[in-house]
Amino acid sequence: MREVSRKSSRKLSRGGVPNALFGRLSLEDAPGELVRLADVLTVLFPWGSLLRAVAAPELAALRKLGAIGKPGARVSFLYGYEAERDARALEEHGLPDLEAPSALRILEAAYAAAGFQVQARYASRKEVASIESTWAKKLSFSGSERVFVTLEGTVERSREADA
Repeated sequence: MREVSRKSSRKLSRGGVPNALFGRLSLEDAPGELVRLADVLTVLFPWGSLLRAVAAPELAALRKLGAIGKPGARVSFLYGYEAERDARALEEHGLPDLEAPSALRILEAAYAAAGFQVQARYASRKEVASIESTWAKKLSFSGSERVFVTLEGTVERSREADA
């Protein structure tokens, strides 16, 4: 994040952007001062409580994430795991089998209940490898049979921010 933040602070003529904000915020503290601030919300390769929030999915946590985005904000979530290799963590966090026949529809319905309009689909290793991060490269080129899911769409409403 440090390198992308540095590049975005360049002059516009050198590829900078005037309105990017980078930071770390625990999901438990969200949305805080970030209520309805974001035009774009991206979550890449979460783990721990954030992975549980987006993959299980947890309605209250998703609402907190949605509250960061303005109505109509674009959202993109990308995560993945391997059922066999990550079995202990999956059980501990109560994460679903991503390859179950109804997995994507269940995710879309849960996100809709939290105020998002998203389409869920499987992401290829090639897509994951195209993300400019060392972690993306490591995940995509590992010998692991990891399944990746991406959800893309918009924040339709923000119940957390309205509460």
